[in-house]
Amino acid sequence: MKHLNFNIIVLLLAAMLFCSCKKEHQAPPLEQMELTARFFKNIESRRPEVAIRQADKLLALDPDASYITSLISIQEANDTIAAAQKALNRQDVNRAVEIIRAGRRKHSNNRTFSEVYPKISQLRNAQKLFRALARAKNASAMRSARIAAKAGLSMNITPELEKFLADYEVRGTKLAAKEKAEAAAKELAAKEEALKAQTAEKERRISEKKFSQETARKAAEGERVRKDNQFPQ
Repeated sequence: MKHLNFNIIVLLLAAMLFCSCKKEHQAPPLEQMELTARFFKNIESRRPEVAIRQADKLLALDPDASYITSLISIQEANDTIAAAQKALNRQDVNRAVEIIRAGRRKHSNNRTFSEVYPKISQLRNAQKLFRALARAKNASAMRSARIAAKAGLSMNITPELEKFLADYEVRGTKLAAKEKAEAAAKELAAKEEALKAQTAEKERRISEKKFSQETARKAAEGERVRKDNQFPQ
């Protein structure tokens, strides 16, 4: 999250002052102008505590200048988000979540925290999701891990992550095709092996039958020869 550009703030203030002139409001006194200058200088210098005290004085001089507190809120929000980003850079996701949660409580009306909090909360599961992506060894596991990562990081899909998941899906598709081909080859090999076993069993039975028939034939022939060679009583 980039910090609000100071020049843009100044331009916004100038535009608001210009509109005020059109409404024939009186020009701010010197004290108010100097206080306003110091206020923006402290915002630029990242000194929100001092700027807040000056904002209270400005609001006392001009109760209609509610934009002052809005700018302070924006600056504090940016500082909070910057602190959270530093925690993320250290891979301390839990600390980043705590920082954003605290900022959300302090600036309940700031929509930025409402948008950032669910996004950063998702990152607590990022390590687990990427570990599952890395450990997936088959197409089914890869598909499950990819779907889980896409859903679990749905609010943090960057172009780089989107490309990674797309490439991961392609790899999973190729692996699925390879697994399917290997399964078909194994099935074919199993069928061929079964056919060979059936053929071998058939040949064995035929061989046994022939052997039995030959044995029976030889036994009958032997019995016939024995009877022929017997002497009459």
